[in-house]
Amino acid sequence: MFADQLWIERATSEASFATGSADLSWQNALQQIQALARELREQQVHSVALYFDDAASFAMALLASIEANVTVYLPGNVAQTNRRWLEQTVDLYLSDQKIDDLMLPVMLDAAWPKPSPFDRPPLFQHNVDIFLQTSGSTGEPKIIRKDWQALCHEASTVAQLMPVAVKSNQSVVLGSVSTQHMYGLSFRVMLSLYLGLPIYRQRVQFPELLLLVSQSQKDVIWVSSPTLLHALQPAHDVAMVRSCVKAIISSGGLLQKECRTFLQRHICEDVIEIYGSTETAAIAYRMDEAHWQGLPSVVYQKVANGLEVQSLWCPQPQLLADAVEEHQHGFELLGRMDRIIKLADKRISLVEIENQLLKHAWIADVHLVQQPQGSHLAAWVALTSAGIQQWRQQGRKQVIQLLKNYLAVDTEKIALPRQWRFTTHLPRNAQHKLSQKDILHALLQPITEPIVLAETQVSIDEYHLSFQVPLDLIYFNGHFDQFHLVPGVIQLKWIMQFLQQWQWIEHQPKQIENLKFQHFLRPADVVTMQFKRDAIRQKITFLCISGEQKIASGRVVIDEQKEQQG
Repeated sequence: MFADQLWIERATSEASFATGSADLSWQNALQQIQALARELREQQVHSVALYFDDAASFAMALLASIEANVTVYLPGNVAQTNRRWLEQTVDLYLSDQKIDDLMLPVMLDAAWPKPSPFDRPPLFQHNVDIFLQTSGSTGEPKIIRKDWQALCHEASTVAQLMPVAVKSNQSVVLGSVSTQHMYGLSFRVMLSLYLGLPIYRQRVQFPELLLLVSQSQKDVIWVSSPTLLHALQPAHDVAMVRSCVKAIISSGGLLQKECRTFLQRHICEDVIEIYGSTETAAIAYRMDEAHWQGLPSVVYQKVANGLEVQSLWCPQPQLLADAVEEHQHGFELLGRMDRIIKLADKRISLVEIENQLLKHAWIADVHLVQQPQGSHLAAWVALTSAGIQQWRQQGRKQVIQLLKNYLAVDTEKIALPRQWRFTTHLPRNAQHKLSQKDILHALLQPITEPIVLAETQVSIDEYHLSFQVPLDLIYFNGHFDQFHLVPGVIQLKWIMQFLQQWQWIEHQPKQIENLKFQHFLRPADVVTMQFKRDAIRQKITFLCISGEQKIASGRVVIDEQKEQQG
């Protein structure tokens, strides 16, 4: 655990504990932690659930729970299933977000007791149990038990990888990952606490925002998933942060070699990849080495069905279903065992094919699986802006053929995907994972509806909404195969569905007046729609705009007789 002397020194320190939406010193943070811990003891709380967007408030709530000897539960989200789980498990919900239907005592951070001068500085000597959830990407989330001492051991070991300048410069820790999961907990929170680094409160989830915040903070560490790092492109003004970023930590997936080279050349030389899981925490790291290096105190061995791991922070042997190849100096990750499959008696690495596709300028993200209803491969692909442009110019069939030709240079014919699904982004979670449900839906369900981005009821008689046209809309097939566009009849179908959803109509309208289609509606177009209802005249006007172009407009005449009968 952290030395008591460390907390005693910080109790009088004006150094920064947190920054972002509000600055906070270590002295003030520890006073707040002590006050909250006292409140938890007085209320005789034995277990709490923590759920925060604000990483600094999360860290204070966690430390107060340790100080008060209170068991901690970290739900991955606050969906209904987790809410019911928490209601049956914990005494109190600590958060910066209110949940209306949660049948559990709630203490929001705004209502925490006021800090006061120390009775004594908190020392966090209790070894409290901390329960996390796995991502649930391959099924139901599992509950994993950690403890405070294990988290401290991990933090002290990982801290040895950090450049010396990080600690001496008091680099601000910026994170794109949630503190509710192991990666965010270990690196946004525990590493910051161990090294005494300021925590940036908000998650930074977009490349442009990451660059702006880094420039404003002057001296930072990035804690990111590969998804965000892969999104950084030469078109971004990365020169603005060249002197600001002191280290980049990436975990949750493999960082592509081209991305690592780009980061080291243009942003920061110290790029540290971490390999681990919720069950094991951090296992290995990779910096300039070609192979993964086990962290000190980690013992691992290759077994028939994966990789067996033990460490100070994972004392019970854990088996990871990852295929590895051992080398003299470290090991190589080949992907999950279930990502190495057999087709026609040939071993196929899905990860290897994905890596090959990711080198293509049109591919932003990709996930390969064996087609759930067949023996061939299926590819779920997110296109870059260049890929979308080709999609609009050449059409689906030509893009697929060109990608197959590209793969065929280094890939056996049996391993070329036969089913392709395209989108603008893959819905990965904060741990860079895709859910099995989303994968199956993408591959097995035809896409017939627009992607609704925002919806606003301006008044009782006015709605605004925006949506994006899916790349793989089923209505592009056939007549619109080479030059994809949304037929006018489908646009009207969507309009009627929106009106029925808002209960403005129940039946087919009497007629459509003044209907005009003025420009094509094409794949990936983002559309704004305005609907206004004239209840007296029984008419609804609609206007569809993409960029500065008017796509469609008209008036829906309500069949009053049918509506009354209905």
